[in-house]
Amino acid sequence: MKIHCSHTELRKVTELKVHDHSPYIHSKSQINTLTKIITSSGWRNCIVVSSRDNATIVKGRLLYETALSNNWSEVPVEYQNYNSISDEMADMIADNKVTSMSQIDDFALTDVIEKINLLGGDVGNTGYDQDLLDQIVGQFHDEMSLGGEVEFEIDEDESGIKTVKLIYDETDYKKFAKIITKVCEDTDTVPSQLIYNSVLKAYHEDSLTK
Repeated sequence: MKIHCSHTELRKVTELKVHDHSPYIHSKSQINTLTKIITSSGWRNCIVVSSRDNATIVKGRLLYETALSNNWSEVPVEYQNYNSISDEMADMIADNKVTSMSQIDDFALTDVIEKINLLGGDVGNTGYDQDLLDQIVGQFHDEMSLGGEVEFEIDEDESGIKTVKLIYDETDYKKFAKIITKVCEDTDTVPSQLIYNSVLKAYHEDSLTK
């Protein structure tokens, strides 16, 4: 199995142990998902082990449990020093807590998923199952379906700034406004490219229905 991540060395799985104070419980579904990802893409992250005893896992318990479940003999590890056990435990908790605080922009996620598909990649390696991917992508495909007559123009000045003009009747304008409003509400900072892409997507899908 290929190892792409930086690591100090390979260690036998049987030489490592879960932190005595680890509060995390991982499901069989999580292990199955990670198994598929590692089997397909190789190791992209290593297990962080405390240099206190060169055995206790601080970060990467799910990686460890996945290796155990699959009877993999060795895993890549990195050793880290901590000033105290309390610092060690705090880092263990922070690693998961900070990640869990992230919010996912479904609109941007849909765009990334479709790009992976277009490039011939395996979207299964994202960790999302196909049913959930279909649900996420489908909601935006439905919202981007616009009917009626539309005038669509793109002007670009010397600076490269594009100006998009759409002219809809009142009904379709309300539909389009709803799309843009959703994009703005779901994204803290809305890049102009995201808005532009949503306009193009709406236009092209509308054109296919004519």
